[in-house]
Amino acid sequence: MSDPGCLRLPLRAYPGMSRFVLDWLGGDERFLRRAPAARRSDWRRPSTELLTALEDSNRAWGLSVRDKLDAWATGETVTLVAGQQVGFGGGPLYTLAKAATLLKMKRDLEAKGTRVTAFFWLATEDHDFDEVAQLLVPVNVDLIRLRATRPAKSKRIVGPMPVPDSLIAELKALFPAADAKWLRPGITFRDAFAELIGTVFGSELILVDSLLPELRRAGAPLFSAVFDNWDTVQQKLQGRAAQLQQAGYAPQIAPRETGGYTLFFEIDDRGDRHIVEAPRAIAPEKTSTSALTRPLLQDYVLQPDVFVGGPAEVSYYAQLASLHDLLKIRMPSVTLRGHVLIATERMLGFVDRYRIAPEEIFSSPDEILARREPEAVAAVKREAAEGEKELMRHIERIGELALPADHALARAINRSIGHIEYHFNKLTERAIKGIVRKDRERYSAARDLVAALRPDGKVQDRVVGWFPFWCRYGQYVIDRVVEEVEPDADAFKVIAI
Repeated sequence: MSDPGCLRLPLRAYPGMSRFVLDWLGGDERFLRRAPAARRSDWRRPSTELLTALEDSNRAWGLSVRDKLDAWATGETVTLVAGQQVGFGGGPLYTLAKAATLLKMKRDLEAKGTRVTAFFWLATEDHDFDEVAQLLVPVNVDLIRLRATRPAKSKRIVGPMPVPDSLIAELKALFPAADAKWLRPGITFRDAFAELIGTVFGSELILVDSLLPELRRAGAPLFSAVFDNWDTVQQKLQGRAAQLQQAGYAPQIAPRETGGYTLFFEIDDRGDRHIVEAPRAIAPEKTSTSALTRPLLQDYVLQPDVFVGGPAEVSYYAQLASLHDLLKIRMPSVTLRGHVLIATERMLGFVDRYRIAPEEIFSSPDEILARREPEAVAAVKREAAEGEKELMRHIERIGELALPADHALARAINRSIGHIEYHFNKLTERAIKGIVRKDRERYSAARDLVAALRPDGKVQDRVVGWFPFWCRYGQYVIDRVVEEVEPDADAFKVIAI
């Protein structure tokens, strides 16, 4: 391991990584180009209404972004966009990795003299309560799952919903120092997430509530264009899905049983989402995007040069890329977020100390050790037997030379042979015990490493919350992730903290 504080591994070793994304990173641009977005020539200045709404919402979360919004409104800055669902406690570790990638790209461009505007899109319109109302907290080698539930058939959008008091109480019980404003009673999932992100990253990122009425009104021409071209949009999506399947890839989003793709939902007065089955007149404020149309709304309203997303989001763009030309929306350059896992320095030290191959860190402890202990024990026994045999041969030769001159030497030789056999046996036994003891330590090390990086059989960054690391290590862990994260890389990192 060249860097004792970081382990860099090929992305193909990351369990479950999309084959499409790996091929795309390798240069396959059949379905999604990797070239930078073309220079803007048709910049649409955002409305004063939208600029004011973005400024006011960010101020409510403790952020001052007016100067950044004014610069963005001129169309003269490079615009970066990433986003995430508003999960409790900041969501899984990949949320931090995504924001860190955005920030890393922003700082790198600014260091070269480029003006940058970075937006972080808050997906507040989803109705998957079970996904946002949970947090997996690592405690030593164990995991504690904080979770609240609601009726499975509920379709209410989660962003404006208050965080259950039980979740807040459980988190504060684990982290007494986390008695922060963003955990106050009655706070919504949207505001809790936004205030936490703002606390960690400050005003470098402009936060965008996807349900902001002014944003929806700005997107009204896009909604109308999709409705006007409904059948063509469906046909293009079906055609692209067929092309992906013929190339051996599984499309990220499948159509409904009726054969059509979900493009929009309508939000009723109670906040429930209902699938829009066919084009019809819906107020922009009541129109909710699907996974396929959410990127289109971002691209239309924010007009980004670069979109930063995870593997699934990259795959979304592969499915909908043909819609940009149809709907006359400028296609941004798509960048894969960096992939980062977190371990302690002690855990990464195990990799060197016990010669655990980096590619083995996602195996089970038994799999890691299975190919080691039998080989080491057999090697010790083999070496001891060969050494004893060779020494006996030399003793016998000494006896052949000396016995004719000293017949009393025979008894001394026999005693020596007995001592040699005894000590060889004791040496072999001690060596084997040492190997077994070392393998027990190695097993414990492997168990801790696997428990940290693949808890419950899932990769750490997909399920474990980043907030517990921040709560324990403070700004240090944020700085480490921003420093080490690699945008658009065919590798991932395990960072020691």
